[in-house]
Amino acid sequence: MRSTLLVVGEGADDWAFISHMKELYCPRNSGLSVKVEPGDGGSPGNVITHAIRAHKNKDYDRRLFLLDADLPLSDAERKRAAAAGYEIILWQPQCLEGALLETLGEPVRGHETSRQLKARLHPRLAGRHTDAAAYAVPFPRPVLDATGNLSIVSLRTALLSP
Repeated sequence: MRSTLLVVGEGADDWAFISHMKELYCPRNSGLSVKVEPGDGGSPGNVITHAIRAHKNKDYDRRLFLLDADLPLSDAERKRAAAAGYEIILWQPQCLEGALLETLGEPVRGHETSRQLKARLHPRLAGRHTDAAAYAVPFPRPVLDATGNLSIVSLRTALLSP
C-alpha cells in the first residue's frame, strides 16, 4: 500500500522547486504518492487557511506546509495547522530563495530582503522561476544530497519516507 503525502508551499515558486525535488526523490514506484500544491501566496496565515479548507476532506497519511520564515507564524496559526494534521517546515534562512542560495554555498545576510534574495537566485535558474525544470541545472540530486540546509534536508527526508 502506498503512503500519501500532501505538500503545500506558499506560491508558484515553491510549487516549482518542490515539484523538482519530488521528481528526483519520488520515482513512480517509490511507495510514496506525493501531491504538491501551491498556496495563494500572501501571509502564511492565508496559505494555512486556504489549504486546510481545500484539502479537509481528502485523505493523506502526512501533510506538510513549506512556508517562508520572513513573516512569523502566530501561535494560533501553528495550532490551527497542527489541529488539521499539518507539519510546518520553514524555509531558512528567511525564504525559499535563501535556502537555495545557502544550498549553493552562497552567504545569506540577515539584512537581505526576500526580494533581494530572489534577485540573486533567479539569474542562476535555467528558465522561469515558476517552472520545475528551471531548478534541474543548479540543483541536481548530488547538490541537494550534500546540503546541510535544514529546510532542504527536512523536505528531502519527507520525500524519501514512504
